[in-house]
Amino acid sequence: MLLFLASTSIFVSCSDDDDTINIDQSLIPGEWNLTEVTSENGKVSATTDAVPVPVSGNYSVSSKDMTVQVTFVESATEDPNTFTSSGGFTLVAMVTLPLIDPIEYEQAIPEFIGTGEWRVEGNKLITTEQSTDQSFDIITLNAETISLRVPIDETVQEGGYNLEITGSQIFTLTKS
Repeated sequence: MLLFLASTSIFVSCSDDDDTINIDQSLIPGEWNLTEVTSENGKVSATTDAVPVPVSGNYSVSSKDMTVQVTFVESATEDPNTFTSSGGFTLVAMVTLPLIDPIEYEQAIPEFIGTGEWRVEGNKLITTEQSTDQSFDIITLNAETISLRVPIDETVQEGGYNLEITGSQIFTLTKS
């Protein structure tokens, strides 16, 4: 599956004196809408059957047709925090390699992060769906916005090329 991860809004603050990140977990509960999907430091190494020597280039993503809604509920008891999501989006990927036209392709992402439990550990939002954890770096969290970053490290076949893709994908959500 191509680059699929997204989540909620959280507040992050860093002190100049150390690398401690403080997350105000009370800002997470509520209803959130996915408003943007982007990438950073996207790199690609491309090969073909005819040219097995890798060619390096750049990789970026954006999104369209976003209908994702995520609801985070904080438990008032010892029970775990829960989340539900609905809707999807279309991921638009662009690969730029030397001497060839850019390769653009789209992938429908019918479901965002599913339904399950959530917790915060340090500066990470961790979601658990069907016993599988997904970790997101919280890079922005305030009362209105949460931005989550997840690493990209995957292989995709597109346009006759084998694409080794690395970087990060960022999901930005705003509170309803």
